[in-house]
Amino acid sequence: MKLLESFELGYAAEPNSGCWLWTRSLNNMGYGKFCGVLTGKWMLAHRFSYELHRGPIPAGKVLDHKCRTPSCVNPDHLEPVTFAENVRRGGIRERTGACRFGHPVSKRTPRGHLRCTTCEANYQRNRRRAALQKHVRP
Repeated sequence: MKLLESFELGYAAEPNSGCWLWTRSLNNMGYGKFCGVLTGKWMLAHRFSYELHRGPIPAGKVLDHKCRTPSCVNPDHLEPVTFAENVRRGGIRERTGACRFGHPVSKRTPRGHLRCTTCEANYQRNRRRAALQKHVRP
């Protein structure tokens, strides 16, 4: 199976929104991903779709989903913008006010991303626990 055929079998058109929803594997942020048969490497489906239909993504730009649906691969719903503009427009955490586990988000990183204080506390607790176990001898 060729790369283009593999890609086209990976999404389904949603008639109400016009989104092409990725039906295969998603990453932890909800973006579609697939493995190119020829390359053997994982790639983000929306980036592949944009480059297939519109050409290369301009240098220094990232793709923003105008439809606000991370699993959408419709190139008409993708717009190249700067990273700062993409953050200003708001990612999934800004739109929902919750992390992927449903905890409220309220902490901002120095780069402007929202962080979930519950998940951050769990991460730090686990990191400290692992560091302590590393130093304890049986």
